[in-house]
Amino acid sequence: MDDSVDTIVRRCRIRHGKGDGIKIYGGLGIQIQKNDISHNGQVGISIEDGADPVVRENSIHDGNSCGISVLKGGKGTIEDNDIYCNAHPNVYVANSADPLIRGNQIHHSGSCGVTCVEEGLGTIEENDIYCNQSVGLYIMNRANPVVRNNTIRESEGDGISVCFAGRGLIDGNTIRANAGIGLLIESEAEPRVTKNQILESHSDGIKVSHNGKGYIESNTVIRAGHGAGAGSGICITMGSAPVVKNNLVKDCLQHGVLITDESAGIIERNTISGHQGNGIAILRRANPIVRGNVVRENKGAGVFVSQAGRGMVSDNRLSYNRGQSQLLVEPGCDATVRDNIVS
Repeated sequence: MDDSVDTIVRRCRIRHGKGDGIKIYGGLGIQIQKNDISHNGQVGISIEDGADPVVRENSIHDGNSCGISVLKGGKGTIEDNDIYCNAHPNVYVANSADPLIRGNQIHHSGSCGVTCVEEGLGTIEENDIYCNQSVGLYIMNRANPVVRNNTIRESEGDGISVCFAGRGLIDGNTIRANAGIGLLIESEAEPRVTKNQILESHSDGIKVSHNGKGYIESNTVIRAGHGAGAGSGICITMGSAPVVKNNLVKDCLQHGVLITDESAGIIERNTISGHQGNGIAILRRANPIVRGNVVRENKGAGVFVSQAGRGMVSDNRLSYNRGQSQLLVEPGCDATVRDNIVS
């Protein structure tokens, strides 16, 4: 479909084609509604070259490639569809495409639920993204979408992965019971992560790795690590340096917040409680600023510094932690400790 006006494709069965089920490029006024699009050799619906269709209430499934792809500046409103069992990502956004993806069921892909790459944009909101074979939502290669108010659950991999200089606003999502990490930030990625519920991740709740950055504020991270037998609420490793503020982190299998392997960052005004390990652990030459946190009722120390850990630990309130000490700095460490309240 090219340069079309007021084209409507409705209640059709489009299946077993050798190429794309529907290909839209450069058109306006196109509506794709209530169709069953399946078993095509390539993409179920392909949107390219500035096309701006409405794609609503379709069933798009069992394709040999992606369910929907939006490329090369494509736009579109993709709403209330059931997108499932496609071999590649159910939804794929790339090359500065900027669609609205809202209210869809996106599930049981042979790959990721949604992939946004190569400077892809878009608003991804109020979708139910579940039971995909890899990552629920994958953001990478300078992609910068808005990801808001989705449920991302029961992925075979991570809930959300942001990597290779990916960015984006990740706000108000429920990320639950994913088999990997709830939210992974790595390889110079720098998203803004706010007001999410990250629950029952089998591994770490949030992990920032390999020079990852980002602003992580006002999230709730609960019961990480119980599926895989290991996992902290927030793990910062391999030279990473995020800002972590005003989060609630509780009841995880290992530490509340772990900073390790020459990482840094600011850990400020968080409430950290009920963990099987330490509330905050600073290990292996990590050098963070840890200030103004409430750390209580952990089975280990409130703050534990070991293995040449460094950093500034100040103005924290430490209480009812059951380790050897509320605040323990082992020999060989060079942490500055001041103005903490221990009870």
